[in-house]
Order: sequence, then C-alpha cells, then structure tokens
Amino acid sequence: MINSQRLRSDLEELSRIGRLPTGGISRPAFGPAETQARRWFIGKLEEAGLEVNVDQAGNISGRLSGPGAAVLSGSHLDTIENGGAFDGALGVLAALECVRVITEKSLSCPSPVEVIAFSDEEEAFLGFLGSLALTGQLSAEELEAAKNSQGFKLSRAMAERGLELEVVLRAKRDPSTIKAFVELHIEQGPILEEQGASVGVVEGIKGNYRYGITLRGRRDHAGVPMKGRQDPLFAALGLIEKLRACSGTFDSEVLMTVGRFVVEPGLENVIPERVYFSIDFRDDNPRALRSLEERLSEEIERLRSGTSLEIQQRQLLKIEPLPLSPSIQGAIKQAAEQLGIDWLALRSGAGHDAQVLGRFVPTGMIFVPSRGGRSHCPEEYTEWHDIERATEVLLAVILRLAGAD
Repeated sequence: MINSQRLRSDLEELSRIGRLPTGGISRPAFGPAETQARRWFIGKLEEAGLEVNVDQAGNISGRLSGPGAAVLSGSHLDTIENGGAFDGALGVLAALECVRVITEKSLSCPSPVEVIAFSDEEEAFLGFLGSLALTGQLSAEELEAAKNSQGFKLSRAMAERGLELEVVLRAKRDPSTIKAFVELHIEQGPILEEQGASVGVVEGIKGNYRYGITLRGRRDHAGVPMKGRQDPLFAALGLIEKLRACSGTFDSEVLMTVGRFVVEPGLENVIPERVYFSIDFRDDNPRALRSLEERLSEEIERLRSGTSLEIQQRQLLKIEPLPLSPSIQGAIKQAAEQLGIDWLALRSGAGHDAQVLGRFVPTGMIFVPSRGGRSHCPEEYTEWHDIERATEVLLAVILRLAGAD
C-alpha cells in the first residue's frame, strides 16, 4: 500500500541537506544543516495534514489524532560528521509514509498515531537528548554541562535555534499517553544481508558502557633516555591492550571500541604530554559490562600507583542491555509472514532511541539490511526493495498496535 516512489523522493530530498563534496552527510544536532532539515520535515508533516508539535527538547512530532494513548514511530534526523543518508532519516520518513497511507486510504485507526523525530541522537552535545527528555531521564546538571567537541555549549546552540535549555525537562511525557513505540532502522551490521532477509526482528539492544580516559605525563625531547620518561602514550596503549585481552574472555562476544584517540602536542620528535582516548564496551550481559568496568578501574589504579602519571577516568555513557517487547516482536513476525517477506531475529549492537523509550513503554524495532554492513559513512546504503518491504511491515505493525481491524 505504501507509495515507494514518494518515500524514495523524500529520502533523496532530505539527503541533499548537509551533503558534503565527499558524498557524505553532516547534519549535527542544532547546526545549520540540521535546522534546515527540521524545517523541511515540519513542512512535510503539515502537507500530510498532521497536528505538528515541537516540544521543549526540540523533538518534532506529527500526530494523527484520536482518543487515548498514541502509537509512536520514528527515529532521528541528525547525523554524525560525514555520515550516511539512511541512519535515522529512513525511520522517520518510513513512519511518515505509513501515516500518509493511513490518511489517504481512510484506514481505521482507533488509537492516535504519531510520527516523531528525536533531537541529538548522535551525541553532538548529549546523546539521546530528545528521547531522554521525553522519558524524564535528564538532569539540569547534565544539560548545563553538555557541549560539543569544539567546546560549544548546548545552551548556546539551542538558544540560537529559538529553544531554551531551562525548559528542556518539561518535555517529559506521561508514559500512560504512549501505547507503544516502534522504530524502523538500518541494521548497521552485515547479518541480514548475509542471510538474505529483508526484515530484522530486533529481540534486544546491547548495553553500552563508555568512558573517557585522560593520561598526563611530562613533555620531553625524543632523545631523552627511556628510563625516567613519563610517557602517557605507552601507558595508554598498554591499558588498551589489557582491556582488549580481558574483553575476549567472556562467553559472549563483547564489542570493544576505541573511537577517539588524541595525542598532544602531536609532534614527531616530542614525548607526548597528554593522551585522551574513549573506550566503549557493548554486550547483552550486564555482568560482563560491570566486570569490564571494574577491570578498567583496577588497571587505572595500578598505573597510578606504579607511575607518576596523572590519570582521570570519566563515565560518558552507561546504558544497560534492554530486551524489546515480545508482543511487538510477534506483531512484526506475523506481519512479515502475512506479506511473504523473509525475516530474521537478531540483536542490535548499536544504541537507538528505542533503547531509551523501551524502559518505559512497549517498544519494538524493525531492521533493514545495510549493504556490506556499512554505516556511519558515505557508503551507507540499503536496497530499495528491502526498504519497501520493511515499510509495509511497519505499516501493518502500526495498524495492529493502533487497534485497526
């Protein structure tokens, strides 16, 4: 029933906003390109005849009115620097297409249906800002401290876009007003493509523990003898290798990533003075994540006691593993089977707004394949026949959750 050409046209239009000469897309939250994308999306919601609302956290929603709690579907419009066209955007536009079909076909929908685009999912300032605000999981202190990698504060960025930091906490919604949330998203991995399935039924989302580690030593000339050096770089590399070895000792495959690594002053003939790196652990087993957290702290204490380095450890993110709603998983499987679409059950290694909402309301996720497993890069791509099939499944699930016949 969906108009696949219209959906494709929407995605192509949106992908031109923030397009770089490299072919990638940069729409960081509250930046000029993301602001343009937000205006464009609001226009699409108004064209569809939906009741448009922008809450205090900048979340944009378009509501197909009705009595009672609403079925929400959507994702996010922001991207990482030099990212792809499908991450987040596809989920928002697929949800919009479903609501258009419901309206145009006059399909019975006893419950209201709401399309939503969450703010700052990609952590430009504060990851999952919109969904955390909507579920009441933010503090005033977190908001006040939030800034981007250039040190630009969230408060100033929001003010420049006509939003007020002081009222973000008022975006919290009563969970009883949300009947369910379902998010369509690219897999960001190779499993669906390898198995030849167009739809992934997400059973759960891995937990994510992330830290920022700073080591300070003494800047010296590279000609200084090895004995007596206070070199934070060698210490950082040793710490990372110990943690990598430890992460491989669990029954499950723990995902470990060092995504950011900064050496200062970064001169070829100078022993570094400062090293900063991020370290990210992901797993289904909370015990494994806690064990790695403890091991990290233990190894840092050993370094402190055995060297003269100054070491700081800061928690950047701590999200526990989350199983998704069994009933919504069942609805996705049933819809796929009725439509003759191959599906596969799997778990998500990436974090999503669904992981935030899923702690408060029944939540499900539909994955579509990522070509080559690629994501967060200009090469990110999903075949259109998979998008069409998954969006048809999303429509069927929304209708079922909204109580349609």
